[in-house]
This record gives sequence, structure tokens and C-alpha cells, in this order.
Amino acid sequence: MESLLKRKREAIRQMFSAIAPKYDLLNRLLSGFQDVRWRKFAVDWLSPSTRLIVDIGTGTGDFAFAAIKRCREAKVIGIDISEPMLVLAKSKANSKRVSDRYKLICADGLNLPLADGVADAVLSAFVVRNFEDLSEGIREMFRILKPEGVALILEFCQPPVEWWWTPIGLFVRYVVPMVGALLSNPVAYAYLTASIQTFTPSEAIANIMFDVGFKKVASLPLTFSVATLFRAVK
Repeated sequence: MESLLKRKREAIRQMFSAIAPKYDLLNRLLSGFQDVRWRKFAVDWLSPSTRLIVDIGTGTGDFAFAAIKRCREAKVIGIDISEPMLVLAKSKANSKRVSDRYKLICADGLNLPLADGVADAVLSAFVVRNFEDLSEGIREMFRILKPEGVALILEFCQPPVEWWWTPIGLFVRYVVPMVGALLSNPVAYAYLTASIQTFTPSEAIANIMFDVGFKKVASLPLTFSVATLFRAVK
């Protein structure tokens, strides 16, 4: 089982490394620029006085940069399993002149190289669906948070069957993989789209957050339930 999990982790790492150069462009185009709005909406739940934030699956840094803009005194630790993503995140941090507030670590979200109770807030955008063990990943978020610390998770969740026949559902099923194949790695974006049908329902993710110890767990559907924001307090 451990060997299987390692192979899956390596496949995920390779997939995101392959699409890293065009990751931002594809996200903007394929979400109709909604991913920018979703991240801004999420960080608006952070107190402006938040000091230490951990961004799990930081990718090219967009969630971290939104948090840095919102919380003027905050420092962010960005963690990602893909080194090419981190290279891009570092370059963007330099261009935005926030590299002194953004530390990058290449590590697995299921085994965070951080002590217990160090973070005021934990962020994660479209990452938890790729955890080999969802409960363990959320438990790690809980572990590194201070008491009363906030977790903000953006994720794609399992939509109802009828959603697939709405205009936006048809767009995700057919247009997203086609554009992804044209502009980037076709296998990666076919996987991302096909995997929507196996995503965890939002109620299940919320229940896991309760089970590991979070309180005040709330889930908010965004843009006709395309994405969901989970907010919880330790």
C-alpha cells in the first residue's frame, strides 16, 4: 500500500510539474478569471492582523500573494511537492517584491516540515482532492495551526448529476480538456477534468474537518457551485 501511495504521489508531482509553465494562463482562461476572484474572496475571511500563514500546495503562489496583500504584516510559508511550481512562485515573488515575506519549501502536504501550533492560518487551493489520504492531510493542517487558527480551503467538490447538463457543466466536460490539450499537457488536463466525477462531496469534506477537531466549519458554494470554500477554526 505504501508503495502504491508513493507512486501516486510521484505521478501527481510529475503532472503538476509538466503543466507548471502554463498553469496560470490555463487557470485564468478555463475559469473565466473566476479563480482570481475565488482566492480574493477566501482571504477576505482572514484578519488583517494575521501574522504567519501556511499555504499548502502553493503552486505558483497566487493564494499566498492574495493573503500577503490582505494581511500587511503577514509572512507566508508556501509548501508544494512540485519544484517547477516553486521556481515560478519564487520568480513571481521577486517581481512583486514580496520575497522577504514568502518562504518556499518543497514538501508533501501529508508530512509538513513544521512544528505543532505554529500557524495563525492555513490556506489550500484545489489541492486536497489530490491527497492520498484526505483525513491525514486535513489533520496536518489542524496540527500546525494555533488554537483559534483559521483554515481556508478552496476545492472542486462532487457536483449533483444534473449539474453536468448545465451550460457550465458542459463547458467543464468538453471545453476545459480541449483547451487544456491545445495549450498545455493534454493528459494532465484530461485527468483533472475526468477526476471531477470522483471528487469528494462538500458534506464529506466538512465532516472530516469536524472529525479531526475543527469547529465552526462552514462550506460556501462559489460561482454556481463550480468551487467550494471551506472555512474552519481550530
